[in-house]
Amino acid sequence: MKYWSIKNDPPKEEIDFRALGLFEWEYRLLLNRGVDTTKKIKAYMSPSMEHIHSAITMKDMVKAGNIVRKTEGKIRIIGDYDCDGAMSTTILVKGLSALGYEVDYDIPHRRKDGYGMQVDMSEKAARDGVELIITCDNGIAQFDAIERAQALNIKVIVIDHHQIIKKDGRERLPEADAIINPHQSDCPYPFKELCGGALAYYFINYLYSISGKLEEMDPDLVGFAAMATICDVMILQDENRDLVVEGLRRLNETEHIGFNALREASAIHGDIRAYHIGFIIGPTINAAGRLETAKRAVELFLTEDREFAKKTATYLRDLNARRQELTAEGTKRLEMQLENPKEREQLFYILKDETIDESIAGIVAGKLKGKYNRPCIVISRGEKGLKGSGRSIDGYNIVESVRKSAHYLTSFGGHAMACGLSLPRDQFVPFKLDVLEKCTLDPRDLVPRVRLDVVLPLDRVSEETVERLDRFQPFGNGNPKPLFGATGVYIGRYRILGKNRNVIKLALVYKNRTYDGIMFRPADEFLPLMDAIRRPDGTCKVDIAYFPKIDTFQNKNTLQFQIEELRQSKYGD
Repeated sequence: MKYWSIKNDPPKEEIDFRALGLFEWEYRLLLNRGVDTTKKIKAYMSPSMEHIHSAITMKDMVKAGNIVRKTEGKIRIIGDYDCDGAMSTTILVKGLSALGYEVDYDIPHRRKDGYGMQVDMSEKAARDGVELIITCDNGIAQFDAIERAQALNIKVIVIDHHQIIKKDGRERLPEADAIINPHQSDCPYPFKELCGGALAYYFINYLYSISGKLEEMDPDLVGFAAMATICDVMILQDENRDLVVEGLRRLNETEHIGFNALREASAIHGDIRAYHIGFIIGPTINAAGRLETAKRAVELFLTEDREFAKKTATYLRDLNARRQELTAEGTKRLEMQLENPKEREQLFYILKDETIDESIAGIVAGKLKGKYNRPCIVISRGEKGLKGSGRSIDGYNIVESVRKSAHYLTSFGGHAMACGLSLPRDQFVPFKLDVLEKCTLDPRDLVPRVRLDVVLPLDRVSEETVERLDRFQPFGNGNPKPLFGATGVYIGRYRILGKNRNVIKLALVYKNRTYDGIMFRPADEFLPLMDAIRRPDGTCKVDIAYFPKIDTFQNKNTLQFQIEELRQSKYGD
């Protein structure tokens, strides 16, 4: 059973939403997303890059700019192996190269090097005659590597968005020449939730501004920053939303060879949306860093060769297909472990399978977390001992939980919803038992919740509703896709479609009118549900949680209700 509720977040001031041109349901959606003042509503409904704060106010932005302008020799960008790292690297390489600097890049290998700039990368940079290293999407915790670079007379600029490490209550920062990271306690920049790609974009934008060449800046760079923001699951509020709206607009206009090759290889037609970036293009870029090297993705975005771009995009899509296969295989093996009642009943899943590639452990953990609504850590084989990745459920801070057992670990980090760790092989059982013993979850915390934004009967929804909903895009973390509720709906008939039998077409009947419904759920889950809610007279009366959309087929538009959840109606005839 799932617990259904209706969100009802209050405004912070008296708001005449009708004077702002809003329907009541739109007003409720805004309040439920923390858009709770007139000023915020106006900014939300009219996203613009003009809302972005001045980058010059960010700590060390000016200092970093001065360092770059004084650099006469080679600059090396050291990025990360995920989409944010690849886009950050691309932005910095393209931006600095166009300003006339000699630039190259390096990215650590996930398995061979691990996360972030390594000591041997500093030594290699010295051998290559590098004058300045700029880290992006890493660096804030790479103390040894940066210390080594400084000892070799290489200047270092850190551009990173990860949390600052604290020791004895004080911030511990690397000995870099400049650090651009809004999470520093003395950084006055008001918006803290920027990803590495956004920070790289702001830095390049600043360099072009002080060089008097802002109009010459590559307009595609904002699109790459938007991709990084979406794929790093940053909160899509305030200036992140402004940045992503502008970035998506640019990506839909771009003639960039690499991006369009990837778009074509991914068979994406029509407008590029946040969904396409987050669930198709982003995972394809990430597949390079997971199974091979993220350098392949950066090469795609830097190339001017159309044939090379086409071949590389196809290769990355094939690599992602392989990643999907490995994920499905790994998930299936761990679900077999959960057939053991002692494992299945745990409130926190900690599962080990050394045949699972460490690069997909986090994805598998996310799959299991989503299916069973429990925090999950998947442990696999690492270069030295075991490595694990965890994903959590809303309201449970996995880092705070696991930190209580960190004495079993050789490395550990992350944030509220995800973590990564390493541990010796002989410490797995003690670590697992300790985490489970100290877990503060209550079984009631694990009841899945369906949180509706607003109840809107089917007869009050129209094509105009869908058109107005489009103004709430892009959807993502902090700006979720709205969820509407309707009660007392009859299911007249249904058909099971798709080669995997996971598409359900339904005829929804409400007030003697029939509406088009669709639901994406495996038939072996849907059919038992229908049997359970069918009434003695054979009818199925349900309450639904839905999202309205327009289905276009053969140039004909049909209002369609995409059903996310349904239950036996709680309301009588």
